[in-house]
Amino acid sequence: MPLPRSKRKSRKSPRKISTHKRASQVRGDMLRNPDLSLARASLRRKVDPRSVLKHFPTDFQKNSSGRFKARPNDRSRQTLFIPGLNPGAEIPVVTKSARERRLLGRWMAALNAAGRGDFSKMKRFPRRQVIGGVRLATGPKEVQRILTALAEEESPFEGLYRTIVRRS
Repeated sequence: MPLPRSKRKSRKSPRKISTHKRASQVRGDMLRNPDLSLARASLRRKVDPRSVLKHFPTDFQKNSSGRFKARPNDRSRQTLFIPGLNPGAEIPVVTKSARERRLLGRWMAALNAAGRGDFSKMKRFPRRQVIGGVRLATGPKEVQRILTALAEEESPFEGLYRTIVRRS
């Protein structure tokens, strides 16, 4: 008597594993060469384009002309902005993870506390922290220069999550 469906172990057959592997290679090919179409990349890897879309539905999107484009790998990256040393200067910081965003938020909270005269948070903040290639200022002189620049700004600092509005 066969086991009920819920008791069976679900294992992928070697054929499905092979299809999944080739589908991921199609995606990689399309990321390396943006001019490559889904059909052409699938043909090169000997896999049906429908299988590629079935295995990776969220990794592809249609562009305005109806062609499928592979989405980049690092969709978790987010650009945050911190105040610079000059009035009105904002430094873009590309964060890779929620941990880096939390750390940047803690630094910004310590900077705001320092602006109110409480430097204890900034003193407890880890030294020489680099996020996205930008070193976070923790020394008293650097922090004071940033606070002076913030005070001289005509408009208040919009915060970490502001967006750039470009005119078209």
